[in-house]
Amino acid sequence: MYCSVKNILNFVLLICFLPCCLSQTPKAKPYKSKHFLTPPRGVTLIGKISNPAVFYGHFVHPSKPLWMRKKYPNEPVKVETSKKEDRSKPPTWLTINQFLSYYTSEELYLVHSLDGKMSDMVLVPQNLHCGGFQKMIQQAVLWLGSGEIQSVLHYDELDNMLCMLEGQKHVILIDKAHKADVEAEGFVEAGGYSLVDVDNIDRKKFPKLYNIEWYEVLLNQGDCLFLPRGWYHRMKSRGHRHMAINIWFAHLHWFDSDNCSIIQDFYKPLEPISTFGFASPNEVYRSKLLDKLVDKGFIIKDVLISALDTGTVERRSKFFDAVNKYKDGVLSWSEMYGFNIDKALAKFPDIFGLPGNVADDTEEVILYDPIIDVPSLEDNEENSDDDEIVTGSSDIQPDDPGIALSQGVFPLPDDPASGSTNTKEDLDTFNSTTENNSNENIITTNKPLKKKIEL
Repeated sequence: MYCSVKNILNFVLLICFLPCCLSQTPKAKPYKSKHFLTPPRGVTLIGKISNPAVFYGHFVHPSKPLWMRKKYPNEPVKVETSKKEDRSKPPTWLTINQFLSYYTSEELYLVHSLDGKMSDMVLVPQNLHCGGFQKMIQQAVLWLGSGEIQSVLHYDELDNMLCMLEGQKHVILIDKAHKADVEAEGFVEAGGYSLVDVDNIDRKKFPKLYNIEWYEVLLNQGDCLFLPRGWYHRMKSRGHRHMAINIWFAHLHWFDSDNCSIIQDFYKPLEPISTFGFASPNEVYRSKLLDKLVDKGFIIKDVLISALDTGTVERRSKFFDAVNKYKDGVLSWSEMYGFNIDKALAKFPDIFGLPGNVADDTEEVILYDPIIDVPSLEDNEENSDDDEIVTGSSDIQPDDPGIALSQGVFPLPDDPASGSTNTKEDLDTFNSTTENNSNENIITTNKPLKKKIEL
């Protein structure tokens, strides 16, 4: 899926901001003036952008200049030592200044995770602000190099939003549906990559790959590409300097539209990563678990037990009880996304196919937050002025789509147990909203892409 980011043109701020952040610290040279008798005085220098109160109180109000330097000259970064990816070569570590001194003349490519001090360089585009996406963000990576640099043909287990800040990046894509053909010959399963040279495919060594359907896109400055997990891709960067940031996020099986309706107008088109933070790296295991359940219809206990192939029957049954927050005999989306994934891996490593000690079967395990008391629906109708709060431990909870099967009522459409599809009215509403809120031209095709898409 290729998308132009006209609605987030603020990326131009990044394009101006990042080179400043990554620039080398110049060596100070004294300025010798022939016009002033007295020597110059220094301007106050701070190593960050000051907060509004300090800025006003110490500089704006007293009318004093301020020199703000927001750079990372001595920050260590991970660097690959080959411009044509070679996974047999381990990366090295350099400071920003060291890398910038040599990257245009040496075989160097910066591939660095932007956490810690450098996380403020990451701005999250608006399509990841709500609906559950904001809880799935795993990692943001800066890619910076010079000249032609290319990766191997590979796949990743996370969804990926890649945005080009400078230069160009040529991308070859192959649908994960062609897994058997891609991995038929010369594929390294342990690393998830192929040994093929996609620029010069040997049809004798890779006959199935040679005849495969493929896609191609050329990313320019300001463009973004959504790359679904599992899709095979080869990246080739071009330009005297090329720079990109990608955001990896765990796959989302359920879009929480209610969450977006509450906060969709609150955030800016680009929001700092600090607004959301990085999710637990274990979220990928939640996604893998839901891969096995998403198309099973009503997720009652027997369905979960038969759908999973890990752990014993007894352990699967206990896991179901541990995540079934409303004790209604069926798992809803909010329950499957609401349980604590870190605690789940600690207590049920076997369910997720991981080694580790399992919990004592006599111990009751609860993986969800306690239910908050809510007003009784009947009390609200009969006594609208009554402030009494009752516990609805077995009642339908207003924030959850799950409804007990014993009540003879089907779950709501956004619950996985229903296995329902969108109605025509749902699609009409969605299409109307899309048309009203977007000026982008979206092009879709079911045919192989035989020529470049270029903005």
